[in-house]
Amino acid sequence: MRLIKTLIIALFFILAITFALQNQQAITINYYGLIPSFSVPLFLIAFFSILIGILIAGFGDIFVRYSLRLRARKCEKALKACQKELEALKKTQAEEELPSPPEVSDKAGEGKKSENKEAGETIQTVPTSENA
Repeated sequence: MRLIKTLIIALFFILAITFALQNQQAITINYYGLIPSFSVPLFLIAFFSILIGILIAGFGDIFVRYSLRLRARKCEKALKACQKELEALKKTQAEEELPSPPEVSDKAGEGKKSENKEAGETIQTVPTSENA
């Protein structure tokens, strides 16, 4: 893989050198009289245009990576908070599921009492032939 990468880079350098050798004619740069006219070889214009494009793309990439990194940090903080909340909920659920002591009826003739924990009500059942 390293050899292929080296060959590709060498190929680009060879192409750049041959482009520069073939395009050495001078061109005059004018911009509405705002800058003084000057002459430069064509290959320099092409190389600087490519260089400026690479720099603009690089700064754009840096900005995108920075914003993604910030977003990832926010998501990691939210994930940790959710994990802590989940652990707390698991603890409270485990405490609620602990076995409660068995209900004991007072006497055989009296009915069983049961409590509705959510509503706070106590219900008295009437003894039947099965319960007695």
